[in-house]
Amino acid sequence: MSEKNTFETILKWMVVVILAFAALKIVLGVLGIAFFLGGVLLFRVLPIVLVVWLAFKAIEWLRGDRHGSAPSSTL
Repeated sequence: MSEKNTFETILKWMVVVILAFAALKIVLGVLGIAFFLGGVLLFRVLPIVLVVWLAFKAIEWLRGDRHGSAPSSTL
């Protein structure tokens, strides 16, 4: 009886360890994808967005639109 109980305990722990490794692999995969997307956004997309935004602000400043883009109320 003790032999069967020990075998069941070892088998249960092996299943738990395998499931833990599978869950850890999934979590690390999701974190890897998140860090990859964050890196792409930070180092590829953000500089382009900043350059375009600064270009629009420079064009706005050169046109003399220095007070912001408030709607004019001329009736």
